[in-house]
Amino acid sequence: MTIVSAVAALCILVVPSNAAMLRSTPQQGAEMVRSNNISKTSPVGPAKNSTGHSRLLPPGPNSTGPSVFFTSQPAPGQAPVTDAPQMFVAVLTTRATPIEKRMAIRGLWNEVDGGSGHICARFVVCQGADTHQVALQNEHAQFGDMLFLPCAEGYAQGLLTKKVIEALRAYRNAAGATGGDGQCLDRPLFMKMDDDTFVAGHRFRQGLSAAVGQYGTDFMYAGVDLPGQPPSRDVSSPWYEPVQTWPYPNYPPAMYGGPGYILGRALVHRMIDEGVADSHVLWNEDRAVGVWVHVLESKGVMVAWIRIPGTNGFYWDNPVKWGTWGMYPYTLHHHLSKACIYCLTLVDQTNDPNAVLDSCFAQEPLPGA
Repeated sequence: MTIVSAVAALCILVVPSNAAMLRSTPQQGAEMVRSNNISKTSPVGPAKNSTGHSRLLPPGPNSTGPSVFFTSQPAPGQAPVTDAPQMFVAVLTTRATPIEKRMAIRGLWNEVDGGSGHICARFVVCQGADTHQVALQNEHAQFGDMLFLPCAEGYAQGLLTKKVIEALRAYRNAAGATGGDGQCLDRPLFMKMDDDTFVAGHRFRQGLSAAVGQYGTDFMYAGVDLPGQPPSRDVSSPWYEPVQTWPYPNYPPAMYGGPGYILGRALVHRMIDEGVADSHVLWNEDRAVGVWVHVLESKGVMVAWIRIPGTNGFYWDNPVKWGTWGMYPYTLHHHLSKACIYCLTLVDQTNDPNAVLDSCFAQEPLPGA
């Protein structure tokens, strides 16, 4: 990866892979290690996991090196980007989530797309027969943007990881499709995000377009930094990781799951086709994706790590929730209410740097924010 040329072409910062050392859970922050290279404290030979598959642990070529951090504004003399790169967005929601929350996200992605039609989003829910089925079918009949997959709803015990794998599998199987969901899914980039994340459209288009122009799409891994850390072994923690699914002292670096991460098509194809994802079903979904990337790097794949300005939105990350739009530091902001997302989307539409954001964040604040 040529960082010098990237700085010249994109006006981007070069940051180390541990740049987000403070973006961790409270428990992990106390235990955090300096090294992001799991091979320094983990066995370098293959180790068997609970499914009988081998884990490859030699350091990948980019595990400890610098990475690209894209800017949110055009360089001097550069016109703003109005056309978004071609991308499929898997918005993870649940069967029980009210339609009002998804309506905020529909408006958001219309704004992010900027009218280009290059971004196609689907709300990913697991198949089921319950009291929500009729409402979900009616919503899909109205908007046509629900993606029902064979999985079980939930977060803990790897359920969310398995849901993401099914979304990746659907994306991979859509290759070459010419109609229906296939036409929506078959795009060069795959993005996973939660249904409580705001995306600053102007900044997102600008930064992602610059990154795609410099590095292409096939082996991109973009998102908000999640540094290499020890897994939580506290069974009462929402981020508990059992030894059976990850027996090593540290996770490799990754991107946060909540704010959203982007994977290139060739990267996803290899994750699915080579059984990398199915062989590494960690209980923490974003950590699992980091492991899949690390395994592919260990096989010689050169992954383009693109760091997007953002926050997980929880109090320990000290998210900025005040000031003007021009001073707002994020492109991806997780853990926000639908009312806040509606409000911020309107601000992004006007893109007025002097717009004050305080009132947006005051709307329906979420616990833990």
